[in-house]
Amino acid sequence: MEKKFRKVVVIFIDILGSQSRVNFDEWYNVMSIFSWMVEREKELDNNHPWTVYKREIHVFSDCAYIIYDYKDDIEDSRKNMYALMGIACYNTEKILYEFLKNGFIARGAITYGDLFYDNEKNIWFGPAMNRAYFLESKQAIFPRIIIDPKYAEKLFEFNENNYRSNADNGEILYRDIDGFIYLNYLNSGKSGINKMEYMNVIKIALQLCDAERNKTRKTEKIQESIKNKYDWLEKYLLTPNNRL
Repeated sequence: MEKKFRKVVVIFIDILGSQSRVNFDEWYNVMSIFSWMVEREKELDNNHPWTVYKREIHVFSDCAYIIYDYKDDIEDSRKNMYALMGIACYNTEKILYEFLKNGFIARGAITYGDLFYDNEKNIWFGPAMNRAYFLESKQAIFPRIIIDPKYAEKLFEFNENNYRSNADNGEILYRDIDGFIYLNYLNSGKSGINKMEYMNVIKIALQLCDAERNKTRKTEKIQESIKNKYDWLEKYLLTPNNRL
């Protein structure tokens, strides 16, 4: 691959609660879910030669960067950043749902921009990585994956025009009360797919909310911050159609 920045979709995901995580199996489970889900999806991509994009993952601690990039032989006329971001949203939903099913909650951000990556040398850097991390750490706040405000409105419009006409696609993007557009990682369940499993996942997540709020014994400020995160998640889980 030529050594230069590429225009790619960048997703940064952080699994919350790492400060209290000490069990080896729990840590390993987090890392395995990241790798297993992306490798599974990459295998599906390879089985469909008409797929125009590729994806890679860089995992560290309980965080990960996932990128979506067009294959090298794809003509510029076939490239559409909002189509690529849309694909990334629908695929990332599966990863976040798998985490929730295993009792882990995540926060993150999705953006688009310049990145250089070389998986063989494990080199990843560029403004898009920095932007995704900034959005997650400073603006996402709650257990949600926000879309970069630079692109959120146009992506929302693109999704409405290209995917929402098919009821099977559900509604992958929602607008929060603070104006951020975020990824609805309960989209498939709310659409009626595997309802029994979905209801069990909701039960697990609600129990997690209660447990985390009850065990927190830190300063009042940190308690309030943690409570707000799980209050948001509980509301998201229980509100019909996830409308906050």
